[in-house]
Amino acid sequence: MSPKDVQNGYTTVEYLTLGLVARLEPCTSYDLKREVERTVSHFWTFSHTALYQAPPQLVAAGLLAEEQEETGRRRRQYRLTPDGRAELLAWLEETSAHPIELRDLALLKLILLGPHASPGRTLALANAQADYHAHRLEEFKELAASYDPEPDHPTRLAALRFGIKWAEAALEFWGKLAHEADNLQDGKGSKPRRDAEDSNMLMNLTTSAWTRLSRKVRYRGLFVQGYSRAC
Repeated sequence: MSPKDVQNGYTTVEYLTLGLVARLEPCTSYDLKREVERTVSHFWTFSHTALYQAPPQLVAAGLLAEEQEETGRRRRQYRLTPDGRAELLAWLEETSAHPIELRDLALLKLILLGPHASPGRTLALANAQADYHAHRLEEFKELAASYDPEPDHPTRLAALRFGIKWAEAALEFWGKLAHEADNLQDGKGSKPRRDAEDSNMLMNLTTSAWTRLSRKVRYRGLFVQGYSRAC
């Protein structure tokens, strides 16, 4: 764990745990895991082991209160203490900028293609990424449409709008790359194209990507419905 992962003596996962408990309390570690999968896992990934370790550590620090069922599965349920709520609010009020931690395997492969680049390899990588981001973009837009016009938590919807913009930008990037794949062999650069050509290309690629995704529509609908209910 690097120093940047720890603030005021607590890790980012521990602050996330405080925030989720504040929203779900009382809740179990399994409830926290499910909530992460439905929400923040779309933009913040980490080991689930860390999520299971956080509640007992926060109990020892006096930031969470723990209650164990006396019968049945004897699950441990957690609530925020006053000190825990104060610590969470203090962290949320910190406004210093932090660099985005981006780990994109496709971009790594794009860099390393270098002398191995060929129209076929580049086109395959770009098309796969265009499909992925078209899929994500459709999920995010369907999820946004499922929210009330005036949601109880407007900042959550604002975060979703960021995800939509990110997916749109990624789809545009990989779409252009696929269109220009034949110019990306070693020793050649991509040719500049007019805006109208770029727009037509992106529209065609988006239509193609969504067509290839049509067989997955039922799965996407079920995923989004479950995610909406959880939020």
